[in-house]
Amino acid sequence: MRGEEICWADAGEIVEAVRGGKLTATQVVTAILKRIDKYDGVLRAFVTVCADEALAAARAADSRRPKGEVLGPLDGVPVSIKDIILTKGVRTTAGSKLQADYVPDVDAIVVERLKAAGAIVIGKTTTPEYCHKTVTTSPLTGETRNPWDLDRTPGGSSGGSAVALAAGMGPISIGTDGGGSIRLPAALCGIVGFKPTAGVVPQWPTIPGWDLLGHTGPMARSVSDIRLVMNCISGPDTRDPDSLIRPHDETDKPLRVAWTRSLDQLEPETDVAEALEEVVAAARDCVGHVDEVRLNWSDPDQQFRVIVLSDLHSAFGHRLETEDREVMDPTLIQMLEFARSLSGSDLARALRWRRSFSTRILTWFRDFDILIVPTAPVSAFPLGMIGPRVIAGKKTSPHAWFGWTWPFNATGQPALSLPVIRDNRLPVGFQIVGRPRADSIVIAFAEKLEKRLRSNRRPELAALAS
Repeated sequence: MRGEEICWADAGEIVEAVRGGKLTATQVVTAILKRIDKYDGVLRAFVTVCADEALAAARAADSRRPKGEVLGPLDGVPVSIKDIILTKGVRTTAGSKLQADYVPDVDAIVVERLKAAGAIVIGKTTTPEYCHKTVTTSPLTGETRNPWDLDRTPGGSSGGSAVALAAGMGPISIGTDGGGSIRLPAALCGIVGFKPTAGVVPQWPTIPGWDLLGHTGPMARSVSDIRLVMNCISGPDTRDPDSLIRPHDETDKPLRVAWTRSLDQLEPETDVAEALEEVVAAARDCVGHVDEVRLNWSDPDQQFRVIVLSDLHSAFGHRLETEDREVMDPTLIQMLEFARSLSGSDLARALRWRRSFSTRILTWFRDFDILIVPTAPVSAFPLGMIGPRVIAGKKTSPHAWFGWTWPFNATGQPALSLPVIRDNRLPVGFQIVGRPRADSIVIAFAEKLEKRLRSNRRPELAALAS
């Protein structure tokens, strides 16, 4: 395995090659760093590249094997970390000029666990300022581009992570998801993104502005790598009182699977609808029978937005009264300005809504183990937009395109976005949603689907060399 092959290898393949002596961790990290240097000037997936630190960690990993020391399950595997997650000794900007030079003195729990497993942090990936929107632009880093089409968005807010994976700049990244921020860029960039059950991956230190709805989870090019990473990062930690014992589900029992075209009255675009037919056919191959259902779960998102805006305002609203305002993203300022009008009673009503909304959805899941629904009704749309205003011929709000992801943040359920990459078309994604704590069932079913749907097609990057 060399150069290009290394860059497209899954984490599991890298682990096997390093353990078998066919590759060194140094070779792996060097190949990934060269690729980042070659392509990221155009794509802007990374805020910070930890070249020296990563090479030092790789050499340390290589020194362990001849000594017979125990190798971790991710030993020698490069990983990138979304730039909202704290990394000791490596700046964490959150996509903001306000903390462009902030260097934490602690690692987040998820980073601690990755390092303990032998993973090598190769860099921090781009995010909109404080993860406040579903496209990846920020005053600090500019616009991150989709490698499938440079004139289109990768989505957000974990857009840099999705682009890095789609462009072969590492096999694994860690993102966060407060309303679709892992799953949406995974869908638009043709990779796998997993939002675990709330609490399965501990969050400490907490992410300001996302205490109420945020999840941390893995992104990769294969479902098997999602499983590999989840085995390393899940489980309770006393620093996060909401963290949960790792779920142990029965993954070999017969599954009751349902599918739907949408969660509301919005229809998907033609490409998404056609790909959905392939996914449903693959699901039937897996379980024998799949029920079509008609759902209308996606309530008007006002109450969800109240929760999001209240949380963001509690963290950053005070900055509106300072000179900080001059360097903040205008869309974040607009959100915070609106949040000023919200009261404690507004938030209380929204939290009551969340409980009743969750009860409605989770009651439905008594009859089914898995729901298949498009991650988004569209493929990647042009840069410069927050979201399309017309979907399947119907005028919509520019926020409507992520109306099928945020419901599962409200409920805290596990949801995995699986890509479908068809010839001469942009990637689209489909959510595999399960009951709370049924994470391994979701992953196991997604693995079965992936075997029937997986494409070897990759973005054409030759012309992007910077």
